[in-house]
Amino acid sequence: MKKVSLYIGLALFFAFTSCTEYLDVKDKGQVIPETAEEFSALIHNHLRNIDEGNDYAILGAYTTTVSYEGYSDNLDGDLNTTDRVPLYVGTDINSMTTRYGTLYSVIKDCNIILDNLEDQTSELGKKTMAIAYALRGICYYNLMRAYCEPYDKAKVSTMNGVPLVVTFDMEGKPARSTMQETIDFIINDLTTAIKMNQADKQYRFDVNVMKFYLARTYFWTQEWELAAATAKEVLDVYPLVKGEEYVAMMQSEVDQKGNELLRSGIKKHLGYTDLEFGYVQGRPVSQGLIDLFTEKENDIRFDLFFTKKLLNRKALRSVIRSAEMCLIMAESYAHLNNTKDALYYLNLIRSHRISPYTDYTESSLPVVDQNALIQTDATGKALTPLLAAILNERRKEFYMENGDRWFELKRNGCPEFWWGYAGVKYETQKFLYTFPLPKSDIALNPALEQNPGYDVY
Repeated sequence: MKKVSLYIGLALFFAFTSCTEYLDVKDKGQVIPETAEEFSALIHNHLRNIDEGNDYAILGAYTTTVSYEGYSDNLDGDLNTTDRVPLYVGTDINSMTTRYGTLYSVIKDCNIILDNLEDQTSELGKKTMAIAYALRGICYYNLMRAYCEPYDKAKVSTMNGVPLVVTFDMEGKPARSTMQETIDFIINDLTTAIKMNQADKQYRFDVNVMKFYLARTYFWTQEWELAAATAKEVLDVYPLVKGEEYVAMMQSEVDQKGNELLRSGIKKHLGYTDLEFGYVQGRPVSQGLIDLFTEKENDIRFDLFFTKKLLNRKALRSVIRSAEMCLIMAESYAHLNNTKDALYYLNLIRSHRISPYTDYTESSLPVVDQNALIQTDATGKALTPLLAAILNERRKEFYMENGDRWFELKRNGCPEFWWGYAGVKYETQKFLYTFPLPKSDIALNPALEQNPGYDVY
């Protein structure tokens, strides 16, 4: 069967004109800003979109979270009763065209600042430069994670990265960089931003948020020592919370609380996600996720996240919080064969969620579930009990957040699965974890190489 036959609506996807502005320079009628205030306004436009929950590319809105969760195996597809939550990534691929273009649009604004802002000594000028570097690095991280194949250390110098648009006044149409070139560019932007030590939280992307994304980048690219060290810097500033403080943070629909570093929609009014709860509850939580809560009577997350009918009740939002850093440290140490520290950070987060609690030891770790969807780790090796426990803890902790489960599936082997619904088999094949580059961009720039699996329409 041709791969294209697995898609529903791909023809419609390519009927739309994609956003090619990422290669267009100096639109006629547009004037380059002159003052630091004018350059800063470019940044504030994107920050305002995040605050108002209207950003779908940088941090993502809560509806982005719902879509990614719909693609994954956290919600049951066989018992689906709603068409508002995507059942299958192929039916929602159109939105990826807009997201790809939006990310390059943000990059364009960052390049305008980095190329043209002369006032780099005033406080406003330094803040604006730092955030421009940070946002550009984050956008390229998002592009790499979504539009490049999963990281492979053996192929990093030859596998495709993304087109690197490095200046606003760029001539020509860049081809795709290598994965290594993309990674190096992201790390350089983020480390440059971090050195500027932007500490004003009113600008949302302060130095700790930048370190958060740098830790994510090291983690995705299997730089385990650097990932653990960078994550620790964030966790030291934003230690884990538990008990009532954790409940308040997780139930908050608008306010940023606890160990959250950044969240979408903080300027929204209460109740703005109410309708989405109804949509999401059209799909029960998958039994595979429920079964991971073996200590559910003592685990504060179980009743907080699920109704008695096993429907979602976790507050919908898009957010980054330092619990992710704790689990990055646990997994990184496991890959480094440092079992002691891996267990320490695994037990640290579990002890903040389960009461009463007994630490895992190497001998008391659960056996690997041979029926679980993920069977190999990020390096392609069979899961050990320690790595399986860490991945399971991450799945529980970040259910219904940031598309975490979808990208964890991609990072750990791209396992294939399917749902049967209304007489149709919806199959998520391996190539679908990597989204296609817009076809119209490739038509304009033949140097661009499409991702595997999308060459037959």
